[in-house]
This record gives sequence, structure tokens and C-alpha cells, in this order.
Amino acid sequence: MKFWKQTVENVKDFTGTSPPSIFVGKAFYPKVYVGILAPPTHEESAFILDSPEIWYKRRFSIERIITQRGKLIYSRFRSDIKNPSGKLVDVIQELAMARKQTDVEIELKKNPQFRFQFDPWTSPIGNPAPVERATLTENPSIERRVDYLISDIDIKAQNAVIALYKYGLPVSRIQKIFSSGLLGVQIQRKLVPTKWGITATDDIIGKFLRDRIETYPQINEVMLFRNEYIGNHYQILLIPDVYQYELIEIWHVAQKIFIDSDFEPQWGKKEYASKTAGAFYAGRLAVMEYLEKIKRQASVLIIREIGSSYFAPVGIWQMRETVRDALNKPVEKFGSLESALKRITENLQAKEWVMNSKLVRNLKQQKKITDFK
Repeated sequence: MKFWKQTVENVKDFTGTSPPSIFVGKAFYPKVYVGILAPPTHEESAFILDSPEIWYKRRFSIERIITQRGKLIYSRFRSDIKNPSGKLVDVIQELAMARKQTDVEIELKKNPQFRFQFDPWTSPIGNPAPVERATLTENPSIERRVDYLISDIDIKAQNAVIALYKYGLPVSRIQKIFSSGLLGVQIQRKLVPTKWGITATDDIIGKFLRDRIETYPQINEVMLFRNEYIGNHYQILLIPDVYQYELIEIWHVAQKIFIDSDFEPQWGKKEYASKTAGAFYAGRLAVMEYLEKIKRQASVLIIREIGSSYFAPVGIWQMRETVRDALNKPVEKFGSLESALKRITENLQAKEWVMNSKLVRNLKQQKKITDFK
């Protein structure tokens, strides 16, 4: 990090390789900071600097993620969310569309500041600097299907997101396209702060999959999956019943325990999941993908226990990817709900978690849930 600090603090004009990556802030809304993320040099493997799917696959530590992100300069400018225009906005949108890393020439007004912005939802952002000019040195490679959906000014944004997902684009890439204001009916297109764009994308895809799995038959066994990554321990319980979903978060802070939860009933959740926020939607998306894969319906309980080793938030992508992978691991099956709850309690440090579960209360009150035989 010391080397990169010296590098980014002493650069003003450069040609760097964007992963590709952009960031839309939310401060000063509706006139927010928007910017390009790129290292001050050409990088053969720049794509790794902004690829959560690869970070998880290679099990990057928090320190390594921060080191990777520390290589990026956040060349930013102010833009009106509802009326984005100008050459810099064009560059932002071209990068958001790009299929692979792209070189960009950047002229800064001032040298970057070596500091980081951490957020529970987004990957760390560092080295901000006001940008004077930015130009792509090559035409970005864009898939025909992506170009078609971006060019369609009559399709609703949520339908475009679903179409991109069906096409096979990584969720992290769809989030960038969504945030850059390239989707939706023409008069409704606008920049979306990255933090909100991440949650909106997870929510749109999650609802789409949820509506599908509600038409499938129920699973016939209680199933428990587990996984852990960078201080986040996950227990995913699937129960034979109609769809309903709850996320319980357990935080260990300074020898104290804090427990929050959000619940979605069978008919859906209208209000925002204010207690667990973006984690609620990231976890739901991951489990809905699994249920869609096996063509089954279930009640879903995710318990996320966060330990002190998660000392710096690196983004809610870690939940989506860790839960996804948990569902690829060996499953533990139970003959009753009670035996599964007992096992979960044995696996957790916070033993009183079950008292906070609305889903468990609902299931216990239904006579048909008293035994899964």
C-alpha cells in the first residue's frame, strides 16, 4: 500500500486501464459525484481490481481487497442525477457498457488524495481527485444483446435488468449498467447512486425469481447449508412450506451482541428492509437462484453472524457470493424443524437468536409444521 500511496499521490495526467469500473455517489443528491475508477498505469489484469465474483472465488482477504482497490484512482466530477450530459458522462456510460477492461486517458485538476471510503454496500473507494478530461483510447467491446437493451428506449428498467440477467451477465456488471443511467424508458433514465443501484438490481432479480419459485412444489426435507468468509458466518435453512423469507443479522461489537432482522411474508414485502438493508436483498437473490435451479419452493431463513475479524466492510457482494457458494456445499438434512434449529444454535456464538425470528414463530404456530416426516 505504501508504494501505491506514493504512486497515486504523485500523478495528475495518466493513461490507465479501467477494470472497467465506475462509481456514482449519493452525497449532495441530486447533484452527485460521478467518476471513473482506474489505476494510473496500464494493467494486464486490471479486471481483478473490480470483480467481486473473482475476489470470492480466490478467497481474497480483506487486506488484499483493500490493497487491490487502493490501486484505483477515483477521477470524479459533479453531475445532475436527472440530467446527466457531457463528454465525461459519455465516458462513464461507455465504460459501464464495456465487456472487458479498457484503457482511458485522464487529466486531473489536482493530485489524488490518499484516503478510503468504506460502506457496507459498496466496494472500498479510494484516491479521489477532480477530473478535467477523460477519453477512451479504444472502442469498448459490447455484446450485441447488451447494446440492444441499452438502445431500447421503450423497455422498462426492471425488464431490461431481468433480460441482462437471463443473458448471463454477472450481477456486479448489471449493477454498473443500471447505475450509469443506461436502462429504462428514455424520459425516466437517470444516474443511480451505486449503493442504491446494487440493492435495486438484487431486488429486481430476486423478485423475478421469487415469483417463479412460488409456482413450484415444496421441498420435502428441512435443509441446512453453511459457509463462512472474511468474518461473516452464514447459516441458510430451507423449510418445507410456502415461500416466506427472513434474514437475521448478529453483530459482535466490543463484546456486545446486536441482533436485527427483516421478514418477507408469502405475498411479498412492500416496505424497504430497513434493519438489514442491502444484505436482505443480496441473500434473497442467492437463495432464489438455488430454488429456481432445483425447481422447488421453501420457507427461507438466513442467519448472518458477523465477527470482529470483519474489521472493514468491503461490500454486500460478499454476502451474495458466500450464500451462493454455501448452496453448492454438502447439505445437512433434518427430520424436524426443532432439530435443525438446535443445530443452528450449536453453530452460532449468539444462542438467543431464535427469540428474534418471526419466521420461526410463524412456522411453530402452524400445526402442519410440527413434524416433517
